[in-house]
Amino acid sequence: MRAMEDRFWWPLDLSAAQETAMEDFRCELVASGARLDHAAASAADDALCQAMASHLEGILERDSLPHLGHVVNGWGDAKSGGRRVLDAMELFVQRDGAGRPFILQCDPEGEFHPWQSLAYSVMAGVAPGRRIPPGDLTLEGLAANCRSIQTKEGRELGHLLYALPQLPAALRDPRPFSMDGELLDLAGLVERGIEAHYFGSFMVCRKFHLTEGLCAVAALVPQMAAHRDEAQGFLDGQLDMLLVLGLVLREARAVIEGKQDRTALLGFREALALGEEFENHCYYAGHLFELAALCAALGYRVEPAHWSAMAFIAGELNELIPGLLPASVFDECFLHFGHYRRGLTLLLEIDRAGPAALGPAQLSRFTVDFDALPRRDWRSSRRDLPGAGVYRLAPAQGSTRPGFAAAVGEYARLAPAGLSARGKGHHFRRMSPPSWPRSVHYELLDYGGEMGAEIHLESEDARSLASDVQALVPRVRASFPGRRVEWDGGWSKGRGRLRVLFEAATPPEEVAAGMRRLMDATLSNLDQRAGALLLSQRGDGLGS
Repeated sequence: MRAMEDRFWWPLDLSAAQETAMEDFRCELVASGARLDHAAASAADDALCQAMASHLEGILERDSLPHLGHVVNGWGDAKSGGRRVLDAMELFVQRDGAGRPFILQCDPEGEFHPWQSLAYSVMAGVAPGRRIPPGDLTLEGLAANCRSIQTKEGRELGHLLYALPQLPAALRDPRPFSMDGELLDLAGLVERGIEAHYFGSFMVCRKFHLTEGLCAVAALVPQMAAHRDEAQGFLDGQLDMLLVLGLVLREARAVIEGKQDRTALLGFREALALGEEFENHCYYAGHLFELAALCAALGYRVEPAHWSAMAFIAGELNELIPGLLPASVFDECFLHFGHYRRGLTLLLEIDRAGPAALGPAQLSRFTVDFDALPRRDWRSSRRDLPGAGVYRLAPAQGSTRPGFAAAVGEYARLAPAGLSARGKGHHFRRMSPPSWPRSVHYELLDYGGEMGAEIHLESEDARSLASDVQALVPRVRASFPGRRVEWDGGWSKGRGRLRVLFEAATPPEEVAAGMRRLMDATLSNLDQRAGALLLSQRGDGLGS
């Protein structure tokens, strides 16, 4: 049995009995030589593609780059409606004073996690030179300018460290990165990442992506090769968690079949902080499959027990997915299922040709052409869902309040050309002329007790418009006698917003008409300045 003190890095606190069970399971897996069931994997893969086909349009309409990035993670640079999913990335691109394109990091107007969509694009086999229309902007050209990371947390660096070595133009760029104002070169970023791997919290995807990033940078950047053994040590500890996850699924099956009580199952779930939600089991498995496959392709060691554990875990989950997926709130949990599909398809590629063959062509093979996908009814009428009582499905996280939904519907009838509502959020919709920066927009916002018709400034460049918007307050008040009209200077890190507030019981048509009235009172005053801001961001051209 492997002694706990022999591990380079290990994040779990198991009891002695659990450690023994894990090591026994390791021996069983090596002896069994479990292999991936391709037929079951293909059936699960098809179910996940059918589910996304039904929800893709609505997910993309949410107007969220993290959501777009997770579509790419799970289904590739997919084709739908004659366009590729990554074409929509241009909506989130901003320009600095020199006209260089970038995406805000750790910001609602861009990525919440630095470089997330860039990393998922690389993992999907998207070429570094992939053009983002309508200009001649490329993926690697965009990445070269995403150097301001608005956080001090090293645990956030996994996506960046994974993608950067695989985007040549970004890697060659000599400019330093800024982590919340502190300038760091690549070596400094790696040091931050290693420190966070030892001492940081698990808030960002259990450090799976951080391990991935450290492994990639140590394997692909010669100056970082000294960290390779350390990266292998982190990887070994992460992949041992496959054994614990496998025990969770084995114990769950035993409980379902009535062979034993829940004691062991609950203990292993508690060790992984996993809970009962089926989606979380897929999320955990998918991340670990991705990690193992991508690092094996970089030349790292993955033990036979870990490959067998992945085959065992996939077998258990693939049996459950076709029955449970239709009952899930898929459009809220597609991130979980997307990570699982990406991990599963990577295992299929490795099973066919080995990890050394996992190049861009193999990485991109999982990409879905939804225009050509034969559609079938993937929703089940079964009431005896598999795993009932042992797994539960995640509940819906929220719903649009009927009064707000009605106001949005009324606004759709009144919307001026070019100012239709964007997004599918439960509590907000944005409207912005195409000649304005994305971060300057009108917004309908539901507070529950009130609704707002508002003008938002949500980037550092947009801060320059604050005085212009604030100066419109008297004009807007005159257009809304009896309504509360205010300038909120604390909004979006002090950039500001103008708000017209309506009680929740206000008739929807009055709220919608109020938004139209706000536009009529302010659009002509802001159009020239906001348009000039967009042009200044773009500089003299759209090149990479």
